[in-house]
Amino acid sequence: MNLDAQILFKNALDCISQSNLEAAEALLNKALLANPNNDEILRLLSVVAALRLDHSKAIELIDQAILVAPDNGIAHSNRGNVLQALGRYEDAISSFDQAISLLPDYAEAYNNKGNALQDLKRFDEALAWYDKAIAIEPNYVEAYCNKGNALEWLRRHNEAMENFDKATSINPQYTDAYWQKAMNQLAGGNFELGWRNYEARWVKSNPVIFQYSDIARLENTENLNGKKVLVWAEQGLGDTLQFCRYVKLLWVKGAQVTLIVPQALIRVLDSLQEFCRVIPMGQNLDERFEFQTPLMSLPLLFSTNIDSIPAEVPYLFPPRVISKSIQDLVKPSSNLKVGIVWSGGFRAIHSDGHADFHRRNVELEQIADLKEIQGIDFYSLQKGDPAESELIAKKNELWPSLINCAHLIHDFSDTAALIESMDLIISVDTSTAHLAGALGKSVWILNRYDSCWRWLLGQEQSPWYPTAKIYQQKNIANWAEVIERVKADLSDLAQKYSKTR
Repeated sequence: MNLDAQILFKNALDCISQSNLEAAEALLNKALLANPNNDEILRLLSVVAALRLDHSKAIELIDQAILVAPDNGIAHSNRGNVLQALGRYEDAISSFDQAISLLPDYAEAYNNKGNALQDLKRFDEALAWYDKAIAIEPNYVEAYCNKGNALEWLRRHNEAMENFDKATSINPQYTDAYWQKAMNQLAGGNFELGWRNYEARWVKSNPVIFQYSDIARLENTENLNGKKVLVWAEQGLGDTLQFCRYVKLLWVKGAQVTLIVPQALIRVLDSLQEFCRVIPMGQNLDERFEFQTPLMSLPLLFSTNIDSIPAEVPYLFPPRVISKSIQDLVKPSSNLKVGIVWSGGFRAIHSDGHADFHRRNVELEQIADLKEIQGIDFYSLQKGDPAESELIAKKNELWPSLINCAHLIHDFSDTAALIESMDLIISVDTSTAHLAGALGKSVWILNRYDSCWRWLLGQEQSPWYPTAKIYQQKNIANWAEVIERVKADLSDLAQKYSKTR
């Protein structure tokens, strides 16, 4: 690489560190013109493409780099990262192994292999590779944090925290470790530290975007009488439904609250108008505010612990008028009426940092086993693809008697009305479960093995929703055992219900 190309290469690295990927790509392409087929330039172009989530281009570029320099161990490790992002985990492991054979002291390749093994749910194996990375580089903070994640999966929570603590002791600015501490602490009921570390969401590697920074941030809940406070929803629909209960606490303090939420929740949150004004995201603000706060920072501001969770339900109420179409569909019956949701859809990246959100979902074929229980009318409250389309395609084959309510659901107020018409809701960990809990409706939550911190470790009841019962997987990805427990309890409930009719 000539001197001019070296300068361009270094400037490109600086641009990457500043997340200016467009400028980095332009500099590297200019360097490549002066040094065609340079493996390091091609490799870094691949890194830029991967950071821009253009993995097809990334794999093409890294393969070119390896063709030019087959002994470039870092390029093989980079290739493994791209393959992992594409879900080709076994191929990724082969690339990491090639990198390790070429560069036995390259700790990052060992760490990367551990990450791929985690994606394959081979956590004990992953731990061994993190330990090898740490043996090479004792101050490798990312490896300690990744090891902590694997230990969390294995439910070795105290050991996980030791590794997160080690990471922050080495680098007190490593924000991802504080985020992982928050997940561990909140799940374990250590809310005092958990809420503080939860603030790392603004600065972690895949941060939640902080908004309204031109308005002073609310730092405490004192002297709020008459003060105008803007509260804004920051994450998922379920998060908003869970934490919107806090606006009443601000109102009690005398604050004049405006709550900004996704459009889909506007009507269902109408019952909060007693305590705040509810407006949709994107609407221009027509007044000045003394303070603003993200919705999910309110538990920290109110020093919420397990015993002080504002858990009075219902705190949301369905629309006063239930549409005639819902009344016609949900007719009086001597059977128990059960609404079900088995899929929360798919998101490639979740706010908690999970790469595959699909694991919270139950397959339609599995949930359809519930149809064997007598004395129940089952209603699908499922809305959105791919689950809705799958139900249309497979309903007659798998569950002919299931009553599909999708055509009645236009927003969450329709879902709320349907929930109110049911005797019980059975749902995976998704917004419908939160809505049922907020409405004070009996809800059974089908919970994945790596439970979200919101449901706490090893709990069957929720301090957030007194009417909820939690059915957590006992083994990774094993819904069959969960469904058997639900079937047994649901059969008992149906029999008791029939005796009261």
